[in-house]
Amino acid sequence: MENNLTVVEYKEHDKLVDFYISRGIEFGDDKKYFHPPVFSYVALINDELVGAITVCKEEDDFILDEVAVKEEYTNKGICKTLVDTVIKRIEKENGNCNMYLVAKHPEVFTSMGFKEIPREDSPSFSECFTCPDFQKNCFPKVMVKNIIVLEDKKIK
Repeated sequence: MENNLTVVEYKEHDKLVDFYISRGIEFGDDKKYFHPPVFSYVALINDELVGAITVCKEEDDFILDEVAVKEEYTNKGICKTLVDTVIKRIEKENGNCNMYLVAKHPEVFTSMGFKEIPREDSPSFSECFTCPDFQKNCFPKVMVKNIIVLEDKKIK
């Protein structure tokens, strides 16, 4: 991982849409998120935006709605750092829950503990499922990670 990487919360979610689009993430013509974002983080190297992640929520579950890293910074641990940051926040603020995503590159997320599940076993959280290319030219996988917070069991 890059030594001078900084990850910070970013509250202007709409300003990240063009970055996501530049990395191949699809948005409608209105450039709106499918669900309202709950929080976002950006990864910066020397104040340059190199990665971002946006999380939405549906009932008690979280949706890793968007995650992208600039091509020249892939395979450097930035995606994992962004996902780990989100998981730590969810563990701290919410406890046990599920985090879902639709992945075009599921192998990236498998290494982080996400498991592939059938689409019908997930909430309907992605515009991906209504895209005319879904399962024709594009074959993303629905994945889930169970976030389980173990209580601190101190010896008395």
